[in-house]
Amino acid sequence: MPLTREKKTKIVEELAGRFKKQKIAIFTDFRGVNVTKLTTLRREMKKAGAEFKVAKKTFLRIALKAIGIEYDPKTLEGEIGVIFGYEDQIGPVKTAAKFSKENTTFTVLKGILDGKFLEGREVLTLAKLPGREQLLAQLAWVLNSPIQGFHTVLHGNLRNLVVVLNKIKEKK
Repeated sequence: MPLTREKKTKIVEELAGRFKKQKIAIFTDFRGVNVTKLTTLRREMKKAGAEFKVAKKTFLRIALKAIGIEYDPKTLEGEIGVIFGYEDQIGPVKTAAKFSKENTTFTVLKGILDGKFLEGREVLTLAKLPGREQLLAQLAWVLNSPIQGFHTVLHGNLRNLVVVLNKIKEKK
């Protein structure tokens, strides 16, 4: 059954909406990946606050143009699937990198981060960054360490005062 003009318009509008609310979009080639594995990828993406969608290159081009990005996905080879990351930029990239290691035919082709296009290898480099939670924990540690050091110094002075007073008491 061919797609009607209304259905095509609706698909493009949905894609444009996804592109508007994404924090990162990753274009992938999923040739040779079976349905079972793609279902697994979709589940993993959902856990990472992302979504994997398959769309025709023409629909992607029109949706990108609708949000002000001039790019033609027809330059990409293969069957194109797009990962839309909504919550975090790094989580979906890590999931895609892990999936591409497990499935050699799954390839990360390009990405959009803050309106800028990244090559596939640049997107995969993002996977090496720590996740949001780990970065927040590191920030908390950095912010807490001066206070902790100050506490240790003050506590050390009090401890030394008690030691000196005990020594004086023992001599008398």
